Amino acid sequence: MKYIKKIFALALSGIKKLVFLLKERFDLIEVRILFLGLFLALLAGLCLAVLLFADPALFRVLSSTAIVHVMGGRALGVAKCLSANISPFNTILYNFFLEMVIVLIAYGIVVLIMRNVIQPKLLHSTVRQAELTAQKQKTNIKRYGAIGLFFFVMFPFFMTGPVIGAIIGYLLHYRAINNFLIVFSGTLCSIIAYTLVGNNIINYISQYIDIDLVKRWGSIIVGVLILIFLIYHIKTVKAFLDGQEED
Repeated sequence: MKYIKKIFALALSGIKKLVFLLKERFDLIEVRILFLGLFLALLAGLCLAVLLFADPALFRVLSSTAIVHVMGGRALGVAKCLSANISPFNTILYNFFLEMVIVLIAYGIVVLIMRNVIQPKLLHSTVRQAELTAQKQKTNIKRYGAIGLFFFVMFPFFMTGPVIGAIIGYLLHYRAINNFLIVFSGTLCSIIAYTLVGNNIINYISQYIDIDLVKRWGSIIVGVLILIFLIYHIKTVKAFLDGQEED
């Protein structure tokens, strides 16, 4: 019960900070970007809530895909949709939408923290790690300019991707619109490539292996990964709340 109260207090504090940003700092482009991301996330949440009652099977696929994207599993999210017989076109649209929302929210939070506009203790270490990673990659990306940032986002190497790419764009002093055009272009190209390749692989495998068996094992693997992800972050939040109690 004490953790529920603390989480409620933490959420209330977060809402108050959002209201402060909306009222006092909406002139900052990062604040507007953050609220755009939150608005799109709210719309997605409402649509998923409707699907929970209208089409529970589709809800499970789309919600698990969203969680996988939050975990950083772009390819796994695409595979999850394709294995559920969602068309390649809709798979591309949905997965690109998820990546876009994640980037908008993460970019807004990280840049606002870097500019000392907000200082949420819970996210401090995560943001610091993201900033350090972006700083390490900035020199290499700067050498090749926008093309370098595009390919950095497009190709799935370790500690690359649209969120870190957007932060690098900020550190390179790209205008927000130019930064997002580069990052989202790389993200879209990556998702299209994953979808086309993944769809061909699924079609090929289905000729030799029971595809329903593959889908079941795929769902089990995704479920286990999500469970591990949730347990890890629940432990992180618990440790943070315990630390606050000691303070």
